Amino acid sequence: MKKINESVTLAIIIMVYLLLSVRYFPGHLLKTLTWTALQILTVAPLTVGGTIIVVVILQKSMGAKIPRDRIIRIFLTLGIIVELLYGLYNYLGVKGT
Repeated sequence: MKKINESVTLAIIIMVYLLLSVRYFPGHLLKTLTWTALQILTVAPLTVGGTIIVVVILQKSMGAKIPRDRIIRIFLTLGIIVELLYGLYNYLGVKGT
């Protein structure tokens, strides 16, 4: 039962991450897919770097290796936070002055 519960929560986290990554253009499916892929590729290095830093800190403090599924969850959680903030930035049209 625990394994099924972990799989379901991981699937939900992945869906939320992908939902926040979508850049929707009404009536333009190709443009939506292109900008969504570009968004994921643009933000992924930042999220991967953050994940590496968090995992190293956790491993040093715990003294043990972190399982892969936990690393994936850390990546997705950081990705959700970054995508949410970047999506708000794009939506609100914040411009530097």
